[in-house]
Amino acid sequence: MTRSGLDDSALRHVDSIYYDGAHYDRRYETYTRDIEFWCALARSTAGPVLELAAGTGRLALPIAESGREVVGLDVAPSMVAQAQRKRRPATAATFLVGDMRHFALERTFGLVILACSSVCHLLTDADAASCFAAVARHLRPAGVFAVDVATPHHETATADGQWRDRFGYPDPATGAAVTVRGRRRYTPETRMLVDDLEYTIAGGRTARATRTSRMYTADQLADLLDGAGLRVDRSYGGFDGRPPSADAQTQILICSLGRAARGS
Repeated sequence: MTRSGLDDSALRHVDSIYYDGAHYDRRYETYTRDIEFWCALARSTAGPVLELAAGTGRLALPIAESGREVVGLDVAPSMVAQAQRKRRPATAATFLVGDMRHFALERTFGLVILACSSVCHLLTDADAASCFAAVARHLRPAGVFAVDVATPHHETATADGQWRDRFGYPDPATGAAVTVRGRRRYTPETRMLVDDLEYTIAGGRTARATRTSRMYTADQLADLLDGAGLRVDRSYGGFDGRPPSADAQTQILICSLGRAARGS
């Protein structure tokens, strides 16, 4: 699937510094706590791996370098280009520009993953249902679909509309400091979380980005998954395998095909 297969609603939000592959890599280069979880899950399943919203290959590349064939799909062309630049020649990883709501790869996978709260980019029930139905069509009969998402209470705790310093990282072009301020706003009625971000780059240049996310509880996801013929087999409250709890920061759902999806 190529960029020509994307509609405006998929592309309109990715033309910003937040979705610039080189900047994204620097922003998240210290976020490694989930990598071994996903690599271990890949080792425990058979067949090729598909990662949706794969970004710059933060997870897809380590999985591929462990000997698995991986396809990474992402809506942001800059992310895909960065992943392709990082890919070692002998690594069995392919990166494609595509919309996780509507994709048709004409093959099936033993494991499909949607990690790092990327399910929150599905801003309506219809978008989520379409994505999960596409996942079901791409899963092998004994395949696994796994999704992780931050718990709403944790993600919205700082959504007070106040501007504050958020994070910083070295500029990928110059190494100079990039500092980021932001404010977070949440509307409970729509479950929409909006991050307004202001990047200050060496020389005083400022770039702005807005990221909109939709919050999901595990129960809300389970209902949408069920509608797509996917059932939740087990769940965790952290990447160390702990059980779900009221104070967990992360929800991880491990799913398989239900009878409806198998018979479709």
